[in-house]
Amino acid sequence: MAGKKSEKLDQEYYKRLGKRIKDLRISAGYKNADFFAYDHGIGRSQYSEYERGKDMRLSTLRKLAVAHGITVDVLLKGLA
Repeated sequence: MAGKKSEKLDQEYYKRLGKRIKDLRISAGYKNADFFAYDHGIGRSQYSEYERGKDMRLSTLRKLAVAHGITVDVLLKGLA
């Protein structure tokens, strides 16, 4: 049971992260996720999945933070 609870918590965390990434994109003036992904060298479909809460590699997380001019710890602050 602990495994399923942990998975659920992980999914909720990734969804919160996805919402934050989406909010940052919109705040940066990108109404369209495809344009943001293209401008920052991220696959369009992959980026859309991140906004919906898919798990991502640390290198991608760093790339997203840099794209928004923040650090990874600022990007993740308060999500837990």
